[in-house]
Amino acid sequence: MSRLAFLSPDQAAPEVALVSPLARVLAGADPRVVRDLSLLGKVEVHGDLDLVGLEPGEELVRLAPRRGLVLREGSTASARERFGAAGFLVFDRTAAYAAVELRGETLLRRLTDLDLDALPAVGGLARGVQAIVLRLDADTFRVLVPQELGHYVCEVVLDVSEGLSS
Repeated sequence: MSRLAFLSPDQAAPEVALVSPLARVLAGADPRVVRDLSLLGKVEVHGDLDLVGLEPGEELVRLAPRRGLVLREGSTASARERFGAAGFLVFDRTAAYAAVELRGETLLRRLTDLDLDALPAVGGLARGVQAIVLRLDADTFRVLVPQELGHYVCEVVLDVSEGLSS
């Protein structure tokens, strides 16, 4: 086992409660506008991404030619084991990224200069925070930001959303 196993939520001691880093800032937020996805499993893989074998419910986001992020519900243990056995360099990034689902193209356009027709993309959000932005459908987006900046980004999202609704 890696000395970095503590970074994988499923490796935490049983008495440790997993809590989203965004729980406080998003308490009371309208889930039709912003929804917390921070506990979504996130596995970074390095290698030939064309050989990544995804299981149902997994999604591969290509970050670079040989670097991708696999998103999945629940524990990442089986994915880490499977990708590692296939020869990929694997990192559990679940605790590294805060994630939200945003509804509203106008809202996202107020938060980023990224071309929303060219997603997924990595770029600045909320005044320069590096974010991974994915489009789920015409009006729904998934945004991943460094966990330590997630609270700030959500405050900006809520402020912009409030301005759009008034």
